Amino acid sequence: MADPQNNPLLNPVLRFMRAPKPARVSGGGKTASSIMVERLPRQRKVLAEQFTEMANSAGKRPSFGGRVVVYAAMFDDSLATSWTPSDLFHPTHGVRLIAPYRTGYLLEMPAKSLAGYAALVRNSTQIKEQVDISRVEAVRFFNSNDAAAAPSLDKLWEAAPEIEGGRAFVVWLMPMKEEVASEEVMRDFAALRDGTIAPAPALLENLDLNDADLPAPLRRSLRSVATTGDRINIALREYRQTQRARTTVILPSAVALDALVGSGTVFRIEPVQPIGSTSPGEGREPDRPLPQNIKHLPIVGVVDGGLTATSYQPAEAWRAPPFFPDRDADTVHGNRVTSLVVQGHDWNNNLTLPPLYCQIGTVQAVPKRGARVFFDPQAFIVYLDAIMAANPETRVWNFSLNQPVDCECDQVSPLGHDIAVIARKHRVLPVISIGNKPGNCLQPPADCEAGITVSGRLHDANGAPSDPCPVSLAGPGPCSMLKPDLSHYSHVRALGGAVIKGASFATALTSPLAAHTMHRLRDASPDLVKALLLHHADGGIYDPSIGFGTPRAEAMPWECRPGFVTLQWTAALRPGAAFHWELPIPASLRKSGKLKGSGALTAIVNPHPMVSDFAGPNYFGVRLETALQFQRGVTDKGEVKFNNLLGALDTGKVTEQAARAIDHKWSPIRHHRRDFRSVGFEGDTLRVYARIFPRDLYHYNFSTADEIPPLETVFVLSVGTGDENDDVFNELRDQLGAFVETSLVDSDLDIDIDNEEL
Repeated sequence: MADPQNNPLLNPVLRFMRAPKPARVSGGGKTASSIMVERLPRQRKVLAEQFTEMANSAGKRPSFGGRVVVYAAMFDDSLATSWTPSDLFHPTHGVRLIAPYRTGYLLEMPAKSLAGYAALVRNSTQIKEQVDISRVEAVRFFNSNDAAAAPSLDKLWEAAPEIEGGRAFVVWLMPMKEEVASEEVMRDFAALRDGTIAPAPALLENLDLNDADLPAPLRRSLRSVATTGDRINIALREYRQTQRARTTVILPSAVALDALVGSGTVFRIEPVQPIGSTSPGEGREPDRPLPQNIKHLPIVGVVDGGLTATSYQPAEAWRAPPFFPDRDADTVHGNRVTSLVVQGHDWNNNLTLPPLYCQIGTVQAVPKRGARVFFDPQAFIVYLDAIMAANPETRVWNFSLNQPVDCECDQVSPLGHDIAVIARKHRVLPVISIGNKPGNCLQPPADCEAGITVSGRLHDANGAPSDPCPVSLAGPGPCSMLKPDLSHYSHVRALGGAVIKGASFATALTSPLAAHTMHRLRDASPDLVKALLLHHADGGIYDPSIGFGTPRAEAMPWECRPGFVTLQWTAALRPGAAFHWELPIPASLRKSGKLKGSGALTAIVNPHPMVSDFAGPNYFGVRLETALQFQRGVTDKGEVKFNNLLGALDTGKVTEQAARAIDHKWSPIRHHRRDFRSVGFEGDTLRVYARIFPRDLYHYNFSTADEIPPLETVFVLSVGTGDENDDVFNELRDQLGAFVETSLVDSDLDIDIDNEEL
């Protein structure tokens, strides 16, 4: 295979620079036709009885500032954002929506208003309130079983790791909205320190921050984290600012666990989970020569068991102070993963892998099996945060690690969420293992929305991608996530020479491709790199075992395949408008008089700040809809009618549950691929359509969708015939003229396509 590191490109991916045409759209609303008339009388009676029962028992429930927490469950046909019961549970009635929860919502309301709500649901004549009454299935108090989310507190206790002083748990404080209520939550939680809870050990207390070889910027960053103080006080300060906080606590006994959960100050509690890696086997360390230009190649941050193999130290660009000491770290696994990141193609020259060498940054943070150490996820995240800040040139990070627990289907793991937050903060791309069996589905942090999650895949006799790996876990991910994103070879050779297997090693083969794609692109963003890798994978549609497939060997993500042209662009989108980009139809696609060829459209929205680990199944507060459209016919108003050639989901024809489960409606990734034959069309142009839809504005303290900041969205579009004799690339490039430029740095080009002559 030709060396893509030194081979100039003839047809690079093009950056599309035409501005979109936004068109204002109006949303619907609750009207009399929205009332579920057949069940309204029954729900008036049911809800009134439940509110009366709660009013009679409110004195026995935890309350804060006289306010109690209530769960309102919705009917299955009323889970769409349009039916949020914000009119029935409105601040004018003294009620505040707190957060989405399970198949409904949590509310905080004055205990003294419960009896009044019984009368309200019986007698309301307001249309919007009647809509809500007919769509709320039941109401009840939020209780300790909700917070624990376990069969019993005894099982929750036994699942937590033992450390000095008791067992370790992650807790989320109850996110009360009213100031007097949130102050009381803080007061009651702080009071539990008197014999019930204790803070986890100080952040990064085990790190040697006096190491003379430690770069000064990293030392300063780590020291600032290590001296921020007591964990519980840190959480209380965060809660005072945002009314939300999560922290790690130590409980001395099961009795203390019962007291904490029963206090009502905890919204969610779960055991701290360790992290681990796949056992790689044994073998001899060979002497591997590395390229002379290794210091000029992209760097991958390898968060694993560390590096002790002397043959790969010349490829080490930097090294962080170890999170775990050598005696406890899984250095064998770290060496194996490092060898694949640096030169996986050399170790597996029988497989179709491009020759992509990389440097590495070493983060020794994964313990070996059997090590008696406590993995502190909160300390792990602040440690990574500081290391990413100190190494801004490292844009891709390899995480061949997992926590040994299944991801929950209706909420994102703390570790997956936290890695997404710091990845978005530093604009880096995590590449993460999906995990290995035993297990039923992917394992944290494979549910990190900002990363590329990688599963395993077998190879055939010719070294090409084949069946799903029987060792690797599968998706999909929680909250509509399409996980895994990609798959790669998982039965490979690495340092030591033995054949090893597992998703860890598939991840290590994917990271170099991501790093080189990031290195090749002008103004590269993590989402753009991710979109290009997904776009150029070999899968036709998403598969929960292999994701969107394995990166193609015949072309790199930064180049167009023969017979195709690929455009990429980035836009800042807002809710409340539909955006359109026009582009001409290449002559090769229309030469028969009808559209003939194939296409693919991939789009990824950066959903931050509209994500929340307090939102349960509604983790994403926005969604993206997109399509490639062609002209044919007219609308009822006599306007040009656009039909979808690729994409767009007609969510109005399916239930919200089906749209979430089957069509992954709230996934931040949209990927559409299709062959089209003899499609009649009118006009000379295609257009790309995109629209952002929000939900749960109250959860983000927004009153209207206009307050949501612009959301960065990347698009990758390919169209073509697949026939290398059709010059689709130059046809569209010439038609677009000054509206396109190369996506790549100048050193990669074999031609000048700056369009200065156009």
